[in-house]
Amino acid sequence: MSTDGAGTSDPRGKSVLIVDDDADIRMYLRFIIKGAGFQVLEGETGEDAIRKLAERPDAIVTDLIMPGCGGLGLLRHLKTLPGPVPPVIVITAYEKRHPDVNSAIMDPNVVQCLSKPLNDNVLIGALHRYLKTEPLGG
Repeated sequence: MSTDGAGTSDPRGKSVLIVDDDADIRMYLRFIIKGAGFQVLEGETGEDAIRKLAERPDAIVTDLIMPGCGGLGLLRHLKTLPGPVPPVIVITAYEKRHPDVNSAIMDPNVVQCLSKPLNDNVLIGALHRYLKTEPLGG
């Protein structure tokens, strides 16, 4: 995870791990996140994401309900890591009243929970805010 001192920085120096079992959603997320200038890592499952943590992403955008350990398993794993953990943005098609969504919202590493279908500007704005980056050309 790259650390940036004071102020804001260029998003091209930051990486975002996107995790979703739906290939179309991963492609969509890759398109909008790369389009905003961030580097992208990808995982299809919570287990994939756990392996990708070795690449030290600066943020994680993850679906919640996936095969295997899923997003909740990823969140549980993050709690076992020493040192700072990347901010996590959860995306889900489930209502916030769903028990799994409620658990994710209460997780200290989750900085935001967004509903599908996503609003591109809200997601990119959240990444800029939590990674302290400026939009390209802005």
